[in-house]
Amino acid sequence: MGWGFSVHNHTEFSNLRLIDCINKPESLIDRAIELGYSGLAITDHECLSAHPRASFYAEKYPDFKLALGNEIYLTETREKAQKYYHFILIAKDAEGHKQLSKLSSIAWYNSYNYRGMTRVPLLKSELQEVVEKNKGHLIATTACIGGELGQIILKMQEEERKGDYDLRKQYHDQIVQFLKWCRNLFGDDFYIECAPALQKDQIEVNKVLKKLSKLYSIPLVFGCDAHYLRKEDRYVHKSFLNSKEGEREVDAFYEYSYLMSQEEVFENLQASFQDEEFTNNVINNSLTIGDKIETYSLRKTQKIPQVKIPDDYQYEEIPQWVYDKYEFLHELSDSLDNRERYWLSECAKGMQRINKVDNDKYWDQLNKEADIILTIGKELNVCLFQYFNTFQHYIDLFWECGSIVGPGRGSATGFLSNYLLGITQMDPVVWNLKYWRFLNKERVELPDIDIDLCSSRRPEIFRRIREERGECKLLQVTTFGTESTKSAIQTACRGYVSEDLPDGIDVDTAQYFSSLVPSERGFVWPLHDMVYGNTELNRSGSKVFVDAVNQYPRLLEIMFSIEGLISRYGIHASGTVLFDEDPWEMMRAPNGSLITQYELHDAEACGVIKYDFLITEVSDKITTWFQLLEEFNKIPKEPLRVEYNKYLHPDIIDTTNPEIWNKLASGSVLDVFQFNSGVGLAIAKKLRPHNPLEMTAANAIGKTVATLLFCLSAG
Repeated sequence: MGWGFSVHNHTEFSNLRLIDCINKPESLIDRAIELGYSGLAITDHECLSAHPRASFYAEKYPDFKLALGNEIYLTETREKAQKYYHFILIAKDAEGHKQLSKLSSIAWYNSYNYRGMTRVPLLKSELQEVVEKNKGHLIATTACIGGELGQIILKMQEEERKGDYDLRKQYHDQIVQFLKWCRNLFGDDFYIECAPALQKDQIEVNKVLKKLSKLYSIPLVFGCDAHYLRKEDRYVHKSFLNSKEGEREVDAFYEYSYLMSQEEVFENLQASFQDEEFTNNVINNSLTIGDKIETYSLRKTQKIPQVKIPDDYQYEEIPQWVYDKYEFLHELSDSLDNRERYWLSECAKGMQRINKVDNDKYWDQLNKEADIILTIGKELNVCLFQYFNTFQHYIDLFWECGSIVGPGRGSATGFLSNYLLGITQMDPVVWNLKYWRFLNKERVELPDIDIDLCSSRRPEIFRRIREERGECKLLQVTTFGTESTKSAIQTACRGYVSEDLPDGIDVDTAQYFSSLVPSERGFVWPLHDMVYGNTELNRSGSKVFVDAVNQYPRLLEIMFSIEGLISRYGIHASGTVLFDEDPWEMMRAPNGSLITQYELHDAEACGVIKYDFLITEVSDKITTWFQLLEEFNKIPKEPLRVEYNKYLHPDIIDTTNPEIWNKLASGSVLDVFQFNSGVGLAIAKKLRPHNPLEMTAANAIGKTVATLLFCLSAG
C-alpha cells in the first residue's frame, strides 16, 4: 500500500479549451507509481476524454488504484459575467462514472462562448438532481483555491482586514451554507481539499480549512493539482502557458502544481498546519478516498443501433427449393428474431429486383454470407443482421434527403447481401468480387462500411436522423489535435519569455527553425530524428538545427516536452455514432456540433459503433448535374434515386464503351473520384484503363509507386 492517494490531477486533455497542462496520462500514472502513491484520480477541467486511455493503461498495474473524476465549474446560474468555481467529482464505481458522464454532458450541452472561450458550467441544481436520484456513487472535494470555498475564504479574510464585519459575516454564512449543502448531498463522501503549496494566500486558506474541517467533522485531504510532473518541469510548463494569450491564472498559481513526493507534501503542509499529527491525518485521509474506489472497466461490448421494423411490414418468403436446400437461409426463415427474418426478406426482394430468384449461384452465395453473419454474431453476442438493417434504413433516408449515395467502397462491395439491400451498387457475382475480404469466420469483428454522400445534404441528413431518433442520439466523433514538430517549435518559441525576450522568440526566428525540418510525403520529421537521426529511415540529425536552437538555453527541452501534446479538439471527417437511448456521453465541438467525449478508438472500446458517412465533392457534382438536366428539361423530373438508377447506376452504364475510357485518358472528364489530383490524372493518361477493374488496379499502382518512391528515398 502506498503512502497517499492523489485526488486532484490533470492531463493534456485539460488543454481542450485553454492551454493548461503538459502531463500525458501514461506518464502521470508512471510518475505516481515511482513516487509510491497508492493511486490517483484523473480530474481534467470539465473533460472525461482521458478516462479510457488512462484506465486501459492502468490495467497493467493491478496494485495501483486509478480513479476517474472531473474538475467541474459549479455555479448557480449560467450568467456570463460570473466566477466559475472549481469543484472535484470522482466516481466510486461504474454507476458513479455514468453520473459523471451525464453531468459532464449536461455542462457541455449547455455550453456557451464568453470572452473568447467555451464556458461549461454545471448548475448546482443539476448536480443535485442527478446525485439525489441515486446517492453514494460519487466522491466530492472542494477543489483548489479556485473553488467556491477557497474563493469565499479569501473574500472573507479581505473584508476582515478592511474591518467590514457585516460583509465578512455574509461570506462566513455563505461558507457555512455551501459546506452544509455539500455534506447533505454527498454525506461521508464529501471532503475538504487543501493544497501543499507555499504561496501566502494558500497558507492562509489552509489554516481556515483546518478549522472548518475540525468544526464540521469533514475530513481534510491534500490535492497536488498536478499540471506537470516534477518541480524541475515548471520552466517547460510556464513556457507552454505563455505560448497563448488568454484569460487564465498567472504563472505563480502553478508554482506548486506538480505531483509531489511524500516529503514535499508533508513539508509544505506543515508550513500551513504546524502540527505533525494533523498533517499526517490529512495525508492518510486521502487513502480513504482510494479505498472507496471500486474496480470497474469502461470496456463494453459494442452495441448495434436499432431501427424499428414497421408493424405492417410484409415479409417476402423465399422459394421452397431455397428453403429446402440452404441450411442457413432455412434457419433465418424460421427465426423467432424478426431482425433476422427482415434481413432475409429484404434480400429476397432484392433477388426479385435483379431477376435472380431462380439463380442457384446467387442463393448459394447468400447462404454463405448468412452463415458468416450468424457465426460472427454469435461470437460477438449480437444480432449482426441488425447492422445491415440499420445501414439499409439510412441509405434509403440519404436518398430521400436529396443526396446521391456512392456505389460502395472497398471490400463491402464483395458481399452480395449488401448489393441486394441497396447498400452497395456493384453486383459481386458479375464483377467476381471476393466476399471473404469483407467478412469471414476467421476474423471475428464487426463490419465497417464507408458511404459517400453530398456535403451539401449532410446537415439535412443529420436533421432527419435526429428528428427520427432524438437530438442527442446522433453524435459526430471527436478528434484531438496534437502539437506536431513544427507546431511544437513555434509554440515553444512563443512561450520562451524572459526579461530579454518579454514577447518570446520572434516569429521570423521561429519560422526559420521550422523551415529546417524536412517533410517526406507530407509527414515532417519528429524532433528526435532532427536531433539524433534515425538509422532505420536513413536520417541523419541536423547539426544546423541543433546549433541554432541551442543558442537559447533549454529551448530544445521545451520543444521536446510540447511535441505530441493534445492542444485542441475537433470533428472526425466522417465518423458518426448512433444511439438507441440518450447517451450522456457528449461534448460540443468549437462550432457547436454535438460530439463524443472520446476519440474514435476509445469510443469503440467503450461500446459504440462508428458509421462512416463520408462527404465527397464528386457526389455534389453528380447531384447538381441531375438538377441541371431537370431544369433544362433534358430528363423528366423524378425522385433522385429513380433518376440515378435509370442513368448512372453501375448496372446501367455500359462500361465497355471505349468513349468513356478515351475521355478519361485524355483528361477531359470533369471529375473522377481518386483520380482528381494531378498525380491521379497523370496515371490515368499513362496507364489508360479500359474498365473499372483496370481502373482500380491503376489506382492501386499509383499508391504503390508513391510508397515505393518514399521507401527508396528513405534508403
